[in-house]
Amino acid sequence: LAALNEPRLRFVRSQTRGKGAALNEGLRLASGHIVVCTDDDCEVPIGWVLEMARALEVQQSAAILFCRVSGGPYDRTSGYVPAFDITQDRLLSSISDARHGLGLGAGMALRREAVLGLGAFDESFGPGARFPSGDDWDISLRALLKGWHVYETADLSVLHHGFRSFEEGRRHAYRDFIAIGALCAKPIRAGYCRSALLAIWIFSTQALWPPLKDVLRMRRPSGRSRISGFARGFIEGMRTPVDRQTICFRGK
Repeated sequence: LAALNEPRLRFVRSQTRGKGAALNEGLRLASGHIVVCTDDDCEVPIGWVLEMARALEVQQSAAILFCRVSGGPYDRTSGYVPAFDITQDRLLSSISDARHGLGLGAGMALRREAVLGLGAFDESFGPGARFPSGDDWDISLRALLKGWHVYETADLSVLHHGFRSFEEGRRHAYRDFIAIGALCAKPIRAGYCRSALLAIWIFSTQALWPPLKDVLRMRRPSGRSRISGFARGFIEGMRTPVDRQTICFRGK
């Protein structure tokens, strides 16, 4: 960063643990009203930061914006690259709109004051935290529950180089679904009963149906770790006290 000779940029080595905590530290250190985020294994085009900020600025009702995340070149016979692909813009205005999926933190913009007003990121989520994934989905669901919208744009994208072998993918799926189970349980625990429908939808379509479909086709069921991961996270989430105002787990 020093070589860029850009006084507006600062490199801060965080002393916190977990992505959620690091994101909160960045939000509090930032001075702009919109903060744009990507990951260390992503490549962004020139002008992407400004275009992301402008796109969110236009969507006054949205607290969060996601763009497309595309996989870089890789051997499809050996593994995959996590991606988020949409063909048209979407405005999510309720928690039920999230049943078809949410974007990835690899391409995300945040309305800073709105996110801080929500209680910021739940530091229980994200790599290095108790639930080592789901920080992007969790903040999105909490924003929707509090009346904010989430906008997804197909016009902007980042390139993701995070290749995973199929074996790594199975481990990551278990990890991810622990977090998904926990973030689905949390609003129910906080008294948002309507969010139970989203939990049922995600479990049924993304965890239960894929291996069941394999069985119906007389094939060895795949993806069973999603079922056990979701169940484990959901149980842990229901057992954990929640701050009803921020919908964050207590005792982080």
